[in-house]
Amino acid sequence: MDYSSCAVVCITSYPRWYKGKLRSIKHTDKIRGDIALEFFYESLTRGCNMIVSDEGSSKTFRKAVKNLPEIIFINRRVKKRSPAKRHAIERAIAISGIRAIVLTEPEKLSLITDCLPQILEPVLSGKADIVVPNRKEALFKSTYPYYQYESESEGNRMYNEELRSHALIPVVQSDLDMFFGPRVFSTKKSVISLFMKSYHFTIAHMTFPHWYFDVESFSNTLYFPVIMALKKKMRIISVEVPFRYPELQKHNEERGERELFLEKRKAQRISIIVELLHFIAFLENYRAIRIKST
Repeated sequence: MDYSSCAVVCITSYPRWYKGKLRSIKHTDKIRGDIALEFFYESLTRGCNMIVSDEGSSKTFRKAVKNLPEIIFINRRVKKRSPAKRHAIERAIAISGIRAIVLTEPEKLSLITDCLPQILEPVLSGKADIVVPNRKEALFKSTYPYYQYESESEGNRMYNEELRSHALIPVVQSDLDMFFGPRVFSTKKSVISLFMKSYHFTIAHMTFPHWYFDVESFSNTLYFPVIMALKKKMRIISVEVPFRYPELQKHNEERGERELFLEKRKAQRISIIVELLHFIAFLENYRAIRIKST
């Protein structure tokens, strides 16, 4: 497969990354940054175009990234994830010949080394507008921290129940692995426009904190585009992939920073589900809509 028509888009932020050997299993930025650098190398080696948008990483990490050949590095000034991803997507589609975008977290090394042909083929062959990769259950359960496996499995169940109850996916269709972050999509204008759209809450006096529910964190570029594509009857394909969670990252999240990541996974699941409910209300024109497009 010719990967030169593919652009891999990531955002990074590893302020505490350092060169050399890992000094402690608690050093999350070091562990994730090392995986990200390997991810970039493997993507470039296969011939993919690689776009990295970084905010706040250490100078040593930035230098290591910039030393990679032909990588497109963006020094972003905004901290929020979705605006950074939209900017990186703009840079990607400006490259001549790009037909597919892989939007993912840079720690998902196995997506490149084990899954790339499977997730790209439906888009490059014209069979799909968007691919939502679906983790093989056995590998999902055995390679992830168990609390994350439980949290994301429950999140997927709730998310898909809502999609079915509002006729966005058929009752007989298997679940979309929505809580697995990667999205692969065509560079057709009708598809790109979904990922470039932004939404926001419009409540003057919110009953929940801004830091807990922020559609610019995950929903605007990972969830809402898929829902809009479902509503528009675009071709969305679920592809099963043999994705493996990085072993060292698993140890970090189980032993090094367990309590931090337990709370993080819980907060992400709650916020993503609540944002889904508000977005469906927006699509169905309910009274007192709390989300609007910008």
